[in-house]
Parts: sequence; structure tokens; C-alpha cells
Amino acid sequence: SSGSTQSTGSSGINAEYGQMQELINKYIELSKQDPEAEPSWQVLSKSGETKIYRKEEQKGDVLMDFLVATTLVEGVTAAEMTEVFHSKELKLKWDHTIEGDKLLETLDDHCAVYHQILKRVWPAAQRDIVYASHKQQLDIQSGEEHPSWIV
Repeated sequence: SSGSTQSTGSSGINAEYGQMQELINKYIELSKQDPEAEPSWQVLSKSGETKIYRKEEQKGDVLMDFLVATTLVEGVTAAEMTEVFHSKELKLKWDHTIEGDKLLETLDDHCAVYHQILKRVWPAAQRDIVYASHKQQLDIQSGEEHPSWIV
């Protein structure tokens, strides 16, 4: 897809951005847990170095469903991988489920809103999504050569 990109800077940061930051902070907290050692995590998928985990938590009357994926890519730092998630050209090269991708709004240097059109998978209808993607460096752990990042 093609289109213009809007940049709102600090004026685009609003109540939704604050709610998103709360969720980001929760995922940062969850990232410090070891899903292999914590019984509250359920393994959904394992393929090579990539693992996807699920954890349910009750928040009032709402059941929260958290998904965390981890992977190891040799020869590439986490910082370099985050750039792939925020680069239309790079993302379309490796994610073959995407038919079109459009940057709708840049909220700040680390957060943007995208519209994606997913390829049709028979027998389902074609889907599209609008989502905010945020990247953030995590605290460097002792002995860590390269810092971890969350996307």
C-alpha cells in the first residue's frame, strides 16, 4: 500500500497512549519471568529457537490473555530486529501473510500506528487490522553484551 505518513509528535500522545504504556509496562514485567520455570505460562508453540507462550490473569471481571514470543537469531542484535518491525520494506520481505502495510501515524520515535491488509486464507474472508507497534529497550542485564528489546 502507499500513502502519506502523519506525524503528530507530542500532540498525538493521549489517553490511549497512556493505556498502551500501562500494557507495555505489564509486558516488560512479564518479560522478566522465565516461562519455562513459571507454571502459570502455557507453551503454545515451539519451532527451533522460536517459542510462543500464553498466560491468563484475572483483572476484575476481565480475563487478560497475554502472549509472549521469544526467539534467537544468530548474527543479529535485538535492536536490529526491532527495526524490521518498524520498516515496511523489511517486514514485507519476511512476513508473507501481509498483502499491504501502511503507516498511519507516528506517535513518537518508538511508537507508530499501522494498517495492515492480510492475505486471504481460504475459506476465511480477507482481514485487515489497525494496530500500534511500540519498541523499547529493556534494562541491560549483568553479563549481557547486547540489550534486550520489546516490540
